[in-house]
Amino acid sequence: MWAKQDSAEQMPAFTASERPDPMKLRAPLALLAAPLLISLAACSATTADDSSATGDDTVKVAVVLGGLANDGGFNQYAADAVNALAESGDIEVQIRESVHNPSDAEPIFRQFGAEGYDLVIGWGLGFSDSVFKVAEELPETNFIATGAVDILDKATDNVETWTYATQEVGYLSGWVAGKSGLSPVAVVDGELAPFNELSYEYLSIGLADANPSAQELAPIFTGSWEDPQLANQATKAQIDLGAKLIITGAEGFTSGVIAAAKTGGVATFGASNATSSDASSVNIGVVKIDWTPTLAEAVERIVAGEFGNYTYTSTIANEGLVLGDFNLVKAAPELPSDIETLVSELAAQLASGEVTIPSVG
Repeated sequence: MWAKQDSAEQMPAFTASERPDPMKLRAPLALLAAPLLISLAACSATTADDSSATGDDTVKVAVVLGGLANDGGFNQYAADAVNALAESGDIEVQIRESVHNPSDAEPIFRQFGAEGYDLVIGWGLGFSDSVFKVAEELPETNFIATGAVDILDKATDNVETWTYATQEVGYLSGWVAGKSGLSPVAVVDGELAPFNELSYEYLSIGLADANPSAQELAPIFTGSWEDPQLANQATKAQIDLGAKLIITGAEGFTSGVIAAAKTGGVATFGASNATSSDASSVNIGVVKIDWTPTLAEAVERIVAGEFGNYTYTSTIANEGLVLGDFNLVKAAPELPSDIETLVSELAAQLASGEVTIPSVG
């Protein structure tokens, strides 16, 4: 998968000694945040206790997040979707942020069900067991549970399930990296774990498809999702080895990657523009989840009385996985200015079967 330039041996301090539970959702940038309840009405300051003001036809949606709604990553994808539908007047929504423990989520799900919400969403891999437990107690309430691919087999009469194609996140990241024409390409991330290992395998495939001559350096995993200093040192090490593009993630450590990349005159991919004030000057973009179409479909199914026993998977082909926070940066002069159009064309080709993503192994 990786070229035989062993940066991991040169920087043993960055090897992770522990790996996270793959079924526990990480909550970037949410370590100090206390749970916060945000009430968002479609067109006014109406709360859940005054639902009559929005009319009987308004679908009431509650979402429980494992981190902050503005984290620039996974939690914000759900928040952006519910906010978009609320602003359009399609739903009334409440968001509960920074619920880190599944045991804390369970009574919140139960509370929203008791308050008459039409749809309750548990946004986090670790919440799924609690969702199914409460859904069995409240058969008249609709739920969406999120998880890894195995959750697709668990939908029930009042629980629909969702996941995203992890391997396609990696493929699209590598594909865009390849289109940049930059080489060598290197990874700086927090830890290598089951939820991102497959993504990195497919990153190599996407990179080779878009730029067969691109070289990869051995990845560096710092062992921390939150330490910018370690990430900064790791990024400098990759730059010293010749890296021209750093693949990273939208995490608590990412500001350290951005700072080192700016100083070293290289580009990055995988950060959010919200990472720091310098992100837009060095970061090409990030693969994002666009969850708005999925949520809109779920709401339509509720209105039609068809909710239940249904699953969703966000992919490149259905444009649930998209290129976001796109920037033309000085360190990537060969990146096509129409890369967003090229990604849309790739999605259409995958949807039609004209292009297929090779399997690993």
